[in-house]
Amino acid sequence: MSSLIGKLETEAERVMICSATGLPKFPRLLMIRYEHVLYMKVNGGKEGFIISWNYDHGDLLKDFKSFVFKSQVSPKSQGCILHWTLEYEKWHEGIPNPETMLQFVNQICKDMDSHIIQGN
Repeated sequence: MSSLIGKLETEAERVMICSATGLPKFPRLLMIRYEHVLYMKVNGGKEGFIISWNYDHGDLLKDFKSFVFKSQVSPKSQGCILHWTLEYEKWHEGIPNPETMLQFVNQICKDMDSHIIQGN
């Protein structure tokens, strides 16, 4: 694999957005927390879902030729485990690997869980 192409992974445990009460709230909560999300769509039901969103600005495409998040959900008591995979291709060697994006998705999970647990 070229050093321009990479893959990073992380997991978030006890994620409540996977529950029946959390999933319908996910698009609204994401748009409230992250103001640059213009469009959010969730397709699916209990067995799985697809989430896509667009931003109104950002620097990702300056540094990355491609940038794809994938997630896999595994049931667990009181929520689930959400495994995130980030696949990317950098424009050139001088661009650092995007570890901060994994911190970003983990923070999204924490924010959503807090909101759902508080009953909002």
